[in-house]
Amino acid sequence: MTIQNVVTDGRNAEREETVGASDAMEVYFECITTCSLEDGECVTRCVEELRERH
Repeated sequence: MTIQNVVTDGRNAEREETVGASDAMEVYFECITTCSLEDGECVTRCVEELRERH
C-alpha cells in the first residue's frame, strides 16, 4: 500500500462516517416532523432511534 492509498482510504472512511451521520440526522428530522408538539413520547422515541443509528 502506498502513502497515496492510505490518504485516499482515510478520506473515504471519513466521508462514509459523514454520510452515515447525515443519514441518521435526516431520519431523525423526518421522525420528529411526524410528532405532535405535545407528544413528548414521540420525540423521545425519535431521539432514541438517532442514538441507536449514530
